[in-house]
Amino acid sequence: MRRPLQISIAIAVMFVGFACADAFAMQNVRKPAQLGGVTGTYKYILNTLEVLELPDKKVRIMFAGFWPNDRKRVETRNSGTFDETVALDGKTATVTIKFGDEPCTVTLEFRPNKVIIEQGGSLMGCGFGFNVEPDGTYVKVSSKPPRMPRQ
Repeated sequence: MRRPLQISIAIAVMFVGFACADAFAMQNVRKPAQLGGVTGTYKYILNTLEVLELPDKKVRIMFAGFWPNDRKRVETRNSGTFDETVALDGKTATVTIKFGDEPCTVTLEFRPNKVIIEQGGSLMGCGFGFNVEPDGTYVKVSSKPPRMPRQ
C-alpha cells in the first residue's frame, strides 16, 4: 500500500517539474536594454543641449548656456549659444567655434542617458558671455527628437 502512494507522489512531482520547465522555456526572455541613440534634450543647471542624429554619422547640436547676473537689483543673464552640425565618431562629437583669432573646441562624449562636455582651446574663441561655459555632465531629460529651425 505504501509503494503505490510513493509512486503516485513521484509521478505528480515529475509532472509539476515538467510543467514548470515548459513554462520557463516558453517565457519571454528580456533583452538587455539597447543603448539608445544620442538624439534628445539634455540639461545641466541652466544650460540646455539639443541633439539630433542625422544620416552619415553626423549630429546637429544646439547649445544654449546661461550665467545669472544680479546687479543693481535687476537680474540679467549672460548667454552663449551655438548651432552646429558635426561628425559623430563613435559616441564622441567635437564642435570647433572660431569667434576671433583662436578657436575654441567643445567635445561631447555621449554615454547612456547623459553627455559629458569639455571646452578646450581659447575661452574667448567661443564668443560666449561672461562666465558662460558648456563644461559639465548633462542629463538626458527627453529622447524625443528636438524641434530645430532650418539651417
